[in-house]
Amino acid sequence: MFFYISSSIGFIIAIMLQMGVFSRAALISGTADVLLLFLAAWSLHQRQKYSWMLVVLFGLIMSAISASPILLLLIVYLSVFLAATRLQMSFWQSPLLSMFLLVFFGTFLEHGVFMLGLFVQGVSFSLAEVFTQILLPSVLLNMLLTIPIHALVQEVFRNAAPMGTEI
Repeated sequence: MFFYISSSIGFIIAIMLQMGVFSRAALISGTADVLLLFLAAWSLHQRQKYSWMLVVLFGLIMSAISASPILLLLIVYLSVFLAATRLQMSFWQSPLLSMFLLVFFGTFLEHGVFMLGLFVQGVSFSLAEVFTQILLPSVLLNMLLTIPIHALVQEVFRNAAPMGTEI
């Protein structure tokens, strides 16, 4: 039960930081996605059986309060969660390296899905401009925030369920 409460509180804090602070702090036109960072770190440190339901709930909540179409954020968040569970089960023993990998490819996936959504809606844009003005600065900001977010989430969930306990 503590896992679900702490996950929900962490999600609410990440939403507040995203909407209040990091959406206003842009590098060129790219911004950091604290929710993606929280989700990647949270997915690497959770060991619950039904945590995918929380990811679906988080994705639906974010889709409801953001300007993006409903399924786009849900696809991105579920993809990052599934990739994190695969990395957690496989040979990757360093969660920080896994976090960097998830954030790097998650940012590319998120912006790629958003560009595809805009293309389907008929919005014209230059791929070179999107890449240099939005995607690369977003990747840089996300990479800079990866270590602090990972450390905070790791500390909270290490105390929530120590490694030797049964869940």
